[in-house]
Amino acid sequence: MKKLLIAAVAALMSASSLASIALSGKYTGTLDDSGVYTQDLTTTLVGSSAAGAVTVTLDKDFAVDDMYVESTIAGIKFKLGEVDDVTSIGASTAIGPVTVGINQPSGGAATFDVDGTFAGITVGVDDITNEARETTATYKIAGLTLGVEHAKSGTDHQVQVDVATHIGGTTTIDGTTGGFTLALDRNQNADRDAFQDGSWGGSVSTALGGIGTVKAEGHITSADVKTIGLEVTQGIFTAAWEKVDDADGSLSLKAVVSF
Repeated sequence: MKKLLIAAVAALMSASSLASIALSGKYTGTLDDSGVYTQDLTTTLVGSSAAGAVTVTLDKDFAVDDMYVESTIAGIKFKLGEVDDVTSIGASTAIGPVTVGINQPSGGAATFDVDGTFAGITVGVDDITNEARETTATYKIAGLTLGVEHAKSGTDHQVQVDVATHIGGTTTIDGTTGGFTLALDRNQNADRDAFQDGSWGGSVSTALGGIGTVKAEGHITSADVKTIGLEVTQGIFTAAWEKVDDADGSLSLKAVVSF
C-alpha cells in the first residue's frame, strides 16, 4: 500500500508543476498551576496541482501523522493514503443531495458511508452496512442547533444529544453581537469528545467588553461525579479554573494559535 501511495504521489507531482503550496496548523501551549509548561503543534502542508492535491500532517516532532493524495476524475473523488494510522483507498461521489463513499483499508474490509441534507437536517452514516454503524444528525433553525449521534456497542445503543442556542443577541449585517450562548448535552463525558452513559453537561458564555469571552460550565456523571469550570478567553489566551468533585481546583493558562 505504501509503495502504491508513493507511486500515486509521484504521478501527481509529474502531471503538472505545483500551482500552490498551503501551510496551516495549530499551536497549543499550556501553563498549569505547578508552573509546568507543555506545548503541542500540528502542521498541515497541502501541495495542489491541476491533477489533484497531496496533504501531509506533521506532529510537534515533525514526524508524519497523515499523508494522502486526492484527485477527482469524472465526478468521482479518489483518496489514497494514511489517515489516523490507517492506510486505505477511498472513492466518493455526489448523487443529488447525497454523497456516497467507499473506503478500503489495507488488509481490511470495505466500508460504505452516506452523507446528505434532507429538509434542513444534515445526516451522516459511517459504515452503513455494519450493525454497529454510527449515525449523526444536525438541525439548525433560528439560532438553535440540535445534534444527535447514535452508535451500537454490542447490544447497547449509545445515543448522544447536544443542543445550543444564542439568546438576547442583536443581529446585524456583520453578525450577532451581545447576548448569551447556552448549551446542554446528554451522555457525553466532561470533555465532550466521547460517550458516557447517564451524564449531563451544560455551559453558558458571553462576551464582556474588554475582559473577553467568559464561559461557565458544569458536568455530572451517573455516579454523581461533578465537574465545574470557569474560563476567560481574550485573543489567543484562555485562563481557566476547574474542579472535579472533592479534589482541589486547578488553574491553567492556555495559548492557542491557529494559522
